[in-house]
Amino acid sequence: MGLLHRGVQLPGVACPRCGLKDEDPSHIFVSCLWAKCIWWNIFTCMRVPFPADVHSLVDIIEYISTQPGDESWKKAVYTIALATVSRIWYARNLKAFENIFIPISVTVDSIKEDAFIWISNRSKLKTIKWGNWLLFDFLGSM
Repeated sequence: MGLLHRGVQLPGVACPRCGLKDEDPSHIFVSCLWAKCIWWNIFTCMRVPFPADVHSLVDIIEYISTQPGDESWKKAVYTIALATVSRIWYARNLKAFENIFIPISVTVDSIKEDAFIWISNRSKLKTIKWGNWLLFDFLGSM
């Protein structure tokens, strides 16, 4: 949609993944069925109930911030949310520009890997082990 507003001619503005709605940030990152499946899988891995009524990234971040947990847990969850947004955008661009579809399971695995690397290298939780991370038990590995 942003390109259309700038006068760039596009063959269509429908979501390249679902084809059901025009793309806008909320659809790309949250409302598209593909994106919802990604978020559902990520929330399941974190053992956080999936929020039923979210329509934007702001809604997701607000929902995460209301979940119980200490500061380390909330930072980890926020990092996972950032990794999720990054991978959704990457997968969207591959589909839109190169017609390469990345399956949900591959995207979820990539999100776990990205967040693990980010947290392992850029946080105080450097001693976290991959096996613990996959169980979202990063506090038990310290």
